[in-house]
Amino acid sequence: MQKRREQPRLKFGVVVKEKKSHRQGTTRNISVDGCFINKEGDFTELLPIGSSIDLLISLPNAERNIAASGIVKHHGIHEEGMGISFVTIDDQAVRTIQEFIEAFLDDVSGTEETGIREEYRNDVERLKDKTPHNE
Repeated sequence: MQKRREQPRLKFGVVVKEKKSHRQGTTRNISVDGCFINKEGDFTELLPIGSSIDLLISLPNAERNIAASGIVKHHGIHEEGMGISFVTIDDQAVRTIQEFIEAFLDDVSGTEETGIREEYRNDVERLKDKTPHNE
């Protein structure tokens, strides 16, 4: 069985804005290699699969919005949103997303979350040289 994604995605709403149209919405999940934008708010119409999208991502721990360019990879079940794979994102933005996710993981407790924390950190280490980020 082939994995659908390389990085685990953690579920929380993060504000995203499309650079070109200024449409604003929230993510269902985010990782260093992509996010899933909910079909709500200004994103009531989904872009076709394969479309390019330039995003500004607002994370609570970031001093400024993160810029990322991506491609729509899929529409969710019942088209409740669209999965975006980042194509261009700078290294500082990757570190900011990693810090946000790790802070979230450090705040959660319990056996299940500990497993998620370790899986995420192991995947980040394993994929550091593979992630398709451009400066």
